[in-house]
Amino acid sequence: MADPSVDAIRFLTSENARLKTENRELHELLADLREFVMTLLDLAAVADRFTPDGNVLSLLDNILYNTLSVLRAKDGSIMLLDTETDELVFTVVHGDMRGALVGYRIPVDTGIAGWCVQFRQSCIVNDVHVDPRFSPLVDQMFTFRTDSVVAAPLIGDGRVLGAIEILNKRTDERFDELDQALLELLSRFAGEALAQIEAMPFPEADSLEARSLPDDADPHA
Repeated sequence: MADPSVDAIRFLTSENARLKTENRELHELLADLREFVMTLLDLAAVADRFTPDGNVLSLLDNILYNTLSVLRAKDGSIMLLDTETDELVFTVVHGDMRGALVGYRIPVDTGIAGWCVQFRQSCIVNDVHVDPRFSPLVDQMFTFRTDSVVAAPLIGDGRVLGAIEILNKRTDERFDELDQALLELLSRFAGEALAQIEAMPFPEADSLEARSLPDDADPHA
């Protein structure tokens, strides 16, 4: 016959371990949310200081850097929509393809980012190789491997301006619904900020996409 005191000790030990795990997860979640709030405040301050002669690329770079930090990923990009050609232009890129991918264009109906733009929705894909929306075009062209993606459209003033795509979380964890929700909020903030910038008078450029390309970028590289 089992000793009740032994069973009680085992139960209490198990409960103590479970509570410690839950407490650690809650602390991590709180830290993530605190970082997210600080990121929004920082980006809002940068956007508020932006002037017509400001550097759009710097603002976009700041947005992507902070998004990658919040979602604990290394690789990602911001693509802007060129409405004249119906293409998404890789405007800011972080990670292994940073030097090669800027200025590269894909048709707006291509890949997971294209799906987000077309349907104005965010999405998570934790195994891109079984998802029919994934296009291997960029991976093949630049010798890269995409495993997982969380992406969202950039929407400002009711218009889709592009997309933000985050790849391959740093840890072995999968992207989850919290990552998706945080990215949606960041992308909505970024979209509204870009729409306000687009409305500013720029003497030498007439589109947000044109203002955002670096001087030496080949738009069809």
